[in-house]
Amino acid sequence: MTSLVWFASQAQGETSLGIKVGFTSANVSGPDLSQLSTGGGTSPLTGFHVGLYVNSKVGKYFWIKSEVLTIQKGSIVQLNDNSGQPYKSKFKSQYIDVYPISATFHYKGFQILAGPYVGMLLNSSIQYDSSGKLYTNSSIFGYAAALKSYRQKLDAGIVLGVEYEFKWGISIGGRYTKGFVPLFENAATLVTNPTGGPLPSQKIYNENISISLGYSFGRHQQEKKPEKK
Repeated sequence: MTSLVWFASQAQGETSLGIKVGFTSANVSGPDLSQLSTGGGTSPLTGFHVGLYVNSKVGKYFWIKSEVLTIQKGSIVQLNDNSGQPYKSKFKSQYIDVYPISATFHYKGFQILAGPYVGMLLNSSIQYDSSGKLYTNSSIFGYAAALKSYRQKLDAGIVLGVEYEFKWGISIGGRYTKGFVPLFENAATLVTNPTGGPLPSQKIYNENISISLGYSFGRHQQEKKPEKK
């Protein structure tokens, strides 16, 4: 949020504050995916996001977009029950994501953006099967005595997106985000594998596609129209 205020103060001529809501199709990927999902197969988990953004003009075509969103991520994975039968399980995560400095090419209402993001995990859960009934278990988030397979609390990665803002302030956009921080931690300094070596972090990462609707509350400084003589 501090970055939003700072870039607003540095804007050259135009700054707009807005809100956005949208739909997210989330999934996970990585070489260790089979450690989470039997056989390594997954499918997208649908969810929603909502947040605030600031658009700050730096040059004629160069802007900075800064955002704070709460967003659901995760995936639908495959697990086996006690009898070895596969079932579909929802692996859910709720984050607060901060996009501090997305560089944006801005031409009229059309925008192309790219930049980093940092996420903070708020909660996480996975569905388990008991006698044919699914129940949600949040122990995957982690607790003091957990030594392995608990959630990493921070995420970071990149965002790529396109948006279009109409003159009356409504915008529509789509984006792709890719995380670079492993989702699960094995506390390598405490846990060892059967060969005596440390257990590394599981190389499984967030990725998602989002579609958003936004609304800008107005610009703090409008360009003045030429006066009629």
